[in-house]
Amino acid sequence: MPQLDLIIALQAGQSLFGLILALLLLAFLAEFKHSFLRHWAFSCLALAAYSGSAAGLMLLIHSGDFSPEHRLALSIFSQVAAYLHVVWLMVGTWEAVNERSIAARPQAVLIFLAIAIGVGTTLIYPFDAEAAWLRQTVRYTALHAVTGLAFVITSVMLWRSLHPYRMLSSRLTPLAFGGYGLYLLFLSGISFWMNFYTRMPDYVPYLGVVGFLLLILIGYSIIIWLLEIERRRSASAHQKAASAEKRLVHFRMHDAATGLPNRRQLQDQLSSEIRAAIDKHSRVAVVAIGIHRFNLVSQALGWTKTDNLIRRLAQRLREHSPANAILGRIGERDFLLIIPASGRREKTLQRIRKMLQSSATPLTEQGQELYLSLSGGVCFSPDDEIDAVALINMAQQAQMRAAEAGQTLMMHRETAGATHPHDLLNLERELRAGVQQQQFCLHFQPLVSLRERRITGFETLLRWNHPERGILTPGSFLQEAVRLGVLDELEDQILDQALSQVHEWQNELSLGPITASINLSAQRFQQPDLADKLARLCEQKKVNPSDLHLEITESTAMDDFEAGLNTISRLRELGCKVCLDDFGTGYSSLAHLRRLQVDYVKLDRSFITNIERDPQERDLTRAIVDLIHSLGMTVLAEGVETRQQLGYMIQCRVDVVQGFLLGRPAPAADYRGALERPNLVIEPESGG
Repeated sequence: MPQLDLIIALQAGQSLFGLILALLLLAFLAEFKHSFLRHWAFSCLALAAYSGSAAGLMLLIHSGDFSPEHRLALSIFSQVAAYLHVVWLMVGTWEAVNERSIAARPQAVLIFLAIAIGVGTTLIYPFDAEAAWLRQTVRYTALHAVTGLAFVITSVMLWRSLHPYRMLSSRLTPLAFGGYGLYLLFLSGISFWMNFYTRMPDYVPYLGVVGFLLLILIGYSIIIWLLEIERRRSASAHQKAASAEKRLVHFRMHDAATGLPNRRQLQDQLSSEIRAAIDKHSRVAVVAIGIHRFNLVSQALGWTKTDNLIRRLAQRLREHSPANAILGRIGERDFLLIIPASGRREKTLQRIRKMLQSSATPLTEQGQELYLSLSGGVCFSPDDEIDAVALINMAQQAQMRAAEAGQTLMMHRETAGATHPHDLLNLERELRAGVQQQQFCLHFQPLVSLRERRITGFETLLRWNHPERGILTPGSFLQEAVRLGVLDELEDQILDQALSQVHEWQNELSLGPITASINLSAQRFQQPDLADKLARLCEQKKVNPSDLHLEITESTAMDDFEAGLNTISRLRELGCKVCLDDFGTGYSSLAHLRRLQVDYVKLDRSFITNIERDPQERDLTRAIVDLIHSLGMTVLAEGVETRQQLGYMIQCRVDVVQGFLLGRPAPAADYRGALERPNLVIEPESGG
């Protein structure tokens, strides 16, 4: 009798331990998001149910106060729980080893089979006294054999998966599972042996203590394993962050095709050279170099061959440049050369002209000779200007004039008398009239959720409905609007129109939340009462603040970092979503991004432009997206123009996309039909 009490106590203890371990695994699941933990938790719950029902069944048998029907019902419950325990153990193990989930349908089939086997094995001669040995074999011998085999297989799978890692858990966890599996197989053998011998060995009741201790060891090893996994993942995340930061800095500062410094880096280097030239009373030459008929060559060769050609041309320009010169690429067809301490102007011009002529000799591509004609524009600092951006623009203007005139080289001073393309006085008069007469309107470009496969919002884009020149984009008037001080009034009109349109869409079309993304100027973002103004406007327009997404650039956010953090915090408290626009073009690092705590990060279109032909850019984009997700932020990619780019965005796990493929900027009425459809049907091409 004491032996029976011990067995019942051990079964009850196993049931309680299984319940506790299941709750621990569910807590780890909430924290670490590993899908296999869910199924292991279910397995532990099933084990708790099996052990608890087994203890209850023994108590009923011992008391003698039970009916055969009650005993059968409890046996069915116990057997079903035991086989579900095995199924969920194996499903969780497969997910842990393969690091991906099993589809719902195969899981449902396995669960159905477990229930069917559990019920079927219990209903074999349930009340026939002469078939007791058969019931013993099917219900206990076979069950222990199957469960033991499952634990041994789990042990082998975990050993093979964890063997490369030098962790305590990589040895302890498989051994604990394997030990418990062997214990169950031994019990199966004892159970089978008792079909032929009536007397049970004296030590058998005490084997339950061994099994209980092995279960505790399994639970302990799983906890150690999970903690070590997270420690390794955290270390890996830090390494990836550092690597991505390094690659992002390189990406920001270099041209993807040639590896040369890009415009941003050249501006920084030119500023340094200008300061050095002023201190040393010397001169810096800035040369813009353009390729004639580049579009024709590019279309004829295709992207890959064109990139190869550009790399070879860059190498040739380097070979013929002065030793101290800095060569970079500032556009598809444009290079920039900075020559420090250039010396006398006339001699420098001769050297530049000779370099252009020498570099323009034919290049061979797959047996075909290609003639690339080059032209250059040059200016000098401090003679012409001391601002790096202005100098580069001067050199580019001179290069374009040289190309138009059919000359190899032209100085900025030779083009300085050219007329400006806009009459600024007329523009000022027309702009003031346009603001007063509300000639400005909004066009909308859709934002598409890749998970929901539908339009979830629009970016609002300002347009000037000019009475004489038609629809004008901001590039032709925005800087002048800032200079005249009418930008604030323009932004008021933008907010008013955008929220009115959102209210109209949501009410007339009975849609779910449709958001409006509005670009905030630095001037508006720095206003201390911005959140209060937006709260009043949203209330007036009957729009939920959460449907208003406010886009700020990196430079705006970084201008006064602490004040920017405070503004972002107040906007988010109001309910508005804040999006960091053009990420990757400014000077915000991933460390700054962690502190900004915005809701959305919009990748600059430069991430997308070359993603089809540059695997390194694809890897970089994927790494950055993963890191942004790890900060709890949503990733939006702009500039998606091809199905293949869309496919890559899906592979990179981008959340929201926009671009010409999904819709061009257009008046709100043009998207009414698209909003009435439940989903978009745009199939991406394989990203390869």
